[in-house]
Amino acid sequence: MAFPRDSRVIRSPGDLAAVLAEAKRAISARKLKQIESPNPVFAPAVHVIDLAEQGPWPDYIELYFEDQAGKTYKLVAETYHGVGGGWEPV
Repeated sequence: MAFPRDSRVIRSPGDLAAVLAEAKRAISARKLKQIESPNPVFAPAVHVIDLAEQGPWPDYIELYFEDQAGKTYKLVAETYHGVGGGWEPV
C-alpha cells in the first residue's frame, strides 16, 4: 500500500483529495497512523478518516502522521482561501 513518503505540494482541491485518499488507505492498511498535533491551537482537532475526500473541509487542516518505522509526516492545507499546502516528512 503506497502513501506519499516524500514532500508533495498541494495546489488544488484535487491534490488535497488525492493525499487524503492515500492517507486513508495507508491507515486502513495499518501502514500509517494519525498522531496528535504538536500545535493544536492552530488547527481544529479532526481525524483524517472523518474528512470527506471531496470536501467540505475545515478552513485550515494541519494533521500529523507516523509510519511503521516511526517517521513523522505533516499534512497542511489552507482550504478557505485555496492557497494550497503540502504533505512533508517532519
